[in-house]
Order: sequence, then structure tokens, then C-alpha cells
Amino acid sequence: MNDTIKERFDDLMWHDATLLWIELDRRDPGNRDEIGLVVEWPDGRRNRLVFTDCYLLEARMHFGIIASESILSATCSADAPEVDKVRETCRRYGGDFTDLHRFEIETNSTGGTLRIVARGFELREPPEDAWFPPAGTDNG
Repeated sequence: MNDTIKERFDDLMWHDATLLWIELDRRDPGNRDEIGLVVEWPDGRRNRLVFTDCYLLEARMHFGIIASESILSATCSADAPEVDKVRETCRRYGGDFTDLHRFEIETNSTGGTLRIVARGFELREPPEDAWFPPAGTDNG
């Protein structure tokens, strides 16, 4: 199953995709800790990527730059220092933390980095919002 998550994530067309927005869902802490990213892919399609069973979010984002947040690269790894740190911390609480992954997204436009430690991710339809610009248009 771990290879399947990595393969599914790595197979997405990350380079030159655009990060449109980030959501944190803590409506049911400990039971539903999710991070959502709305992404526009190079072909104009949009999805919401929802990282499920999240244990860590590290974000370094730079603002004030008038440009879309294009993505340089994205990787998934089960063997990363962030995963080891979460496992060590959570070991005190019991449970099985062998299926964690670190998802890392680096951006072109602002040199930002998102690191998420989670059990997995799902591709969903993007939210419907009246202000959401049509696919392929510059929102800046």
C-alpha cells in the first residue's frame, strides 16, 4: 500500500501546476485532521488534494510577489526525517505509525515549501465558489 500512495502522488503532473489555496480541517481533532490543497494542473483541470490522517504541517511561504504560485516539484517519501520525528513523538501514545508519508511540495514563484506528514491523500473535485476564477486565467 505504501508504494501505491507514493506512485499515485509521484504520477501527478506537479511541475508547472499552480497552487490556488490551502485548507486546514480540524473540525473533529484527532479523528479528522486534514489538509486540502486546490491545484490547477498544467492541462487546466483542477482538483482538491486532501491529505488524510495528518500529523505534521510545515509551511514556508513567501508573500508579496505578484505571480501565481507555480509548483516546481513534489515528492512522497516514507523515509524522511519528519516522518521519523512524528513516529518518535507519537510512539508515546501507542498505535501503529508505520504507514506515514512525508509529502513535500516546492514552489517556483516564491521559493516556498510545504511538508505534510500524513497517512495518505485523496483526489477530490475542487470546491464550488463564486469568486473562483475560470480555469486557465491568471488570478493575480
